[in-house]
Amino acid sequence: MKARKWGNSIGIRIPASMANSIEISDGTPIDVELDGEKIIVTPKKYDLKELLAQIPDEYEPEEINWGEPVGGEKW
Repeated sequence: MKARKWGNSIGIRIPASMANSIEISDGTPIDVELDGEKIIVTPKKYDLKELLAQIPDEYEPEEINWGEPVGGEKW
């Protein structure tokens, strides 16, 4: 395995077996941290309270008309 130049950075490839074992795939948000001489990669974990706190106070969602019921929906 070799590190490779990627733009102004250095990129590495994670073997599929390792990626699968920590449940990351193409597009998975990750955290990367340096611990001495080790690089630690972990899938990013989200906290619902943290995500909700990022919604601006002035945000007012608009009502969406999904049309008439087409099955056994209860409106």
